[in-house]
Amino acid sequence: MPLITISLAIGGILFAVWKDKQLSRRPKNIISTLPEKNSLVKTATPTKTDILKSEAEATHYQRVSLVALGLTGVGAIFYSPLTLLGIPLLTYNYFHYLKKSHHVIFKQKQRMVGIFEWLCVTGVLVLGKYLAAAVLFTMFFTARKLIIKTERSTHTDINNIFGSLPKKVWILREHLEIEVLLNTLQTNDIMVVRAGEMIAADGKIIIGEGTIDQCMLTGESQPVEKSQENKVFASTMLLSGWLHIQVEKQGEETVTGQIVEVLKKTADFKSHIQSRGEEIVEKGAGISLLAMATALPLLGISQALALSCSGFGYQMRLVAPLSVLNYLRIASNHGILVKDGRALEKLAEVDTIIFDKTGTLTETIPQVKRIVACNGFTEKQLLQYAVTAEQRQKHPIAQAICQAAAQQNLRSFPIENSDYEVGYGIRVSFVDPEAGSEVQTILLGSERFMESAKINIPNDIKSVQIECAEKGHSLIYIALENQYLMGVIELRPSLRKNAKKVATTLRQQGMTLYIISGDQEKPTQQLAETLGIENYYAETLPEDKALIVENLQKQGRKVCFIGDGINDAVALQKADVAISLHGAATIATDTAEIVLIKPDLSYLPYLLQMANDLNNRINSGTMINTASSITCVTGILIFGMGISGAVFLYYSTLGINIVNAMVPILREKTLK
Repeated sequence: MPLITISLAIGGILFAVWKDKQLSRRPKNIISTLPEKNSLVKTATPTKTDILKSEAEATHYQRVSLVALGLTGVGAIFYSPLTLLGIPLLTYNYFHYLKKSHHVIFKQKQRMVGIFEWLCVTGVLVLGKYLAAAVLFTMFFTARKLIIKTERSTHTDINNIFGSLPKKVWILREHLEIEVLLNTLQTNDIMVVRAGEMIAADGKIIIGEGTIDQCMLTGESQPVEKSQENKVFASTMLLSGWLHIQVEKQGEETVTGQIVEVLKKTADFKSHIQSRGEEIVEKGAGISLLAMATALPLLGISQALALSCSGFGYQMRLVAPLSVLNYLRIASNHGILVKDGRALEKLAEVDTIIFDKTGTLTETIPQVKRIVACNGFTEKQLLQYAVTAEQRQKHPIAQAICQAAAQQNLRSFPIENSDYEVGYGIRVSFVDPEAGSEVQTILLGSERFMESAKINIPNDIKSVQIECAEKGHSLIYIALENQYLMGVIELRPSLRKNAKKVATTLRQQGMTLYIISGDQEKPTQQLAETLGIENYYAETLPEDKALIVENLQKQGRKVCFIGDGINDAVALQKADVAISLHGAATIATDTAEIVLIKPDLSYLPYLLQMANDLNNRINSGTMINTASSITCVTGILIFGMGISGAVFLYYSTLGINIVNAMVPILREKTLK
C-alpha cells in the first residue's frame, strides 16, 4: 500500500510538471480592453488578460480538486480503493500549491503566512488525510476563483462606467459613408453619427446639430445642444439630430481614455486592497506557528499539525480582499471610482473633512444675480448685447451670461467683428435692428477695460461696486465704445447642488467640517454661514492648504480633503484620504484616491457609510475567523480532535465567512 501511494504521488508530480508546462505555453491572444502598462506602484497592475488567465488557472485547479474530493469522499464512505485514484490529483494540486507558497515567502516577503500554508497542507498529506486535503484544496481554489472573478467584474465595471464604445463606426470618404472598425479610425477622419448612436471619439462638429447626453462624462443632468464648431467627446450619446464630426482624439487619447488610464495606473487591486487583511493574517500565522511549536513536544506531531489548521486570522487572506472588491464594485455602480481600496478602509477612520471652496462647494459657472442698466438702456438690452459679445466664448463668465439669456429666450445678433483683449475683455461690432441699421461697437469686460477706454463710471454704479466687493461678487461692465457706460451685470458664485444638505448630514455623522479658500474673507465667511460650517480659512495660498492639513493631523485628526484644482494637489496628497470631482484638473484627479464621476456632493455621506459598512464587514469576518480558531484549538486540546476534524471545522466556517463577504454585492443586485 505505501508503495502504491508513493508511485501514485510520483505520477501526480510528473503530471503536474507536464500540465504546468502546457498551461505556460498557452498563447496570450486575449485582447485586453485596458492598455498594458506598468502602474505607478511597485508591482504591475493586473491587466484584463492577466485576470482572465488567473481565473482560467483557478478554475482548472478547482475542477481537479472537486474530482479529487469526489473520489476521496466516495472512497472514505463506500469503496476505499477509489481514494487511491484521488492521490495523483491531490499531488498535482499540491505541486501548484507549493509554487504559490514559494511566491508568498520569497516574492511577497510574507514568510509567516507562506510557512504556515506549507506546513498545514504538507501535514495533512503526510498523515494520509486525503479527504481533508481534498476539502482544503477545494475551498482554497474556490475562494481564489471567487476573488479573481470579483476582481474581473470590478475592472469591467470601471470600464463600463462611461458606456461601451461601438466596435464599428461610420465615416465619410469621397462623399460616401462607409463602415469601418473603431480601431482603424484616424485623426481628421469625418465620423458620421445619427440619433441614438454613441460618439466613439473626441472631435469637432463640422456639419449638423443635435442634442447630446454627456451625463456619465461631465455630470450634466440635462442634455446639451451642440452644433457646428462645438466639441464632442467619446462615450457620450447623440439623442437627436445628426452630426459630421472631425476626429481629433481616439482610443486612449480621448477624455474617457485618459480617465480610465488614471485608474489603471493606480488601481492595483492585489497589492493595495489586502493591506488590512494581510496584517491580520501575518499576526494570526505567527500565533498559529507558536501554538504548533509549543504543542509539538507535549502532544506530538499529529496534534501539532492539527493546530496548523486552526488558522488564527488566516481566513482574512481570502475574506478581506473579497469584501473590499465587492465594495469597489458597489462604488463603481454608483459612479464613485475608488482607485485604491485602502482609501475605503482609511475613510472609516476620518473625523475631519476639508472642502476647497471654488469648484467643490461652488459650481465653476457663476450665476447672473442682477443686471443694473444706466444711461437709458434696459436690462433686456444689456443682456442681449452681452450674449452677442460672449456667444462664441467658452469661459465660465460667458457661459453664465449665455444661460441667463437662454432663460429669457433672448437671441444674439450677428457679429460683424470681434476682438478679444486678454485681461481686459472683448470688443464686438454688430447691428441691432431695433436701434437702426448702424453698426454698434460695445466693450464688455472689467473695470480696468473701462478705465483704459476712458469710460466714466456713474455714482449709482460705484455704490453697486462697493456692495459687490463686500459680498465677493463679480461685476461685468458693458459700454458703447468712445461714449458711455450702458450698465453692469452682477455675477455670484453658484452653490453646488445639495451642498447645504450634505454639510448637515456630514455633521450629523459626527464630522468636523472646514472650508479652505483662496477667496476673500467676506465671501468665504458668507458661504460658511450659509452651509452652517463653523471653521473656514480665507485668502489661503496653495502651499498653506497643505500646512492646514498637516496641523490638523498633528492634533490627532484623520483628514479627508475634497478639492478639484491644481492648487489643491499638495493638500490632496497630504490628506489621509483625498477625494476629487470628475471634471477637475487632471493633477487633482491623478492625486485623489477617490473620484466622484458625477460631481454631486450628495455621494459623500453614502461613501462614508459604505466605508463604515466595509469596516464592520471585515470586523465581523475577523470575529467569525477567531471564533472558528478558538473552537478548533479547544477541540484539539480538550477533546483530542484530529487534523481531519480541524480541517472540516475550519473550512466550514470559511464558507460562512465567504458568504458574509458576498452579502453586500448580493444585496446590491437585489435592490437593482
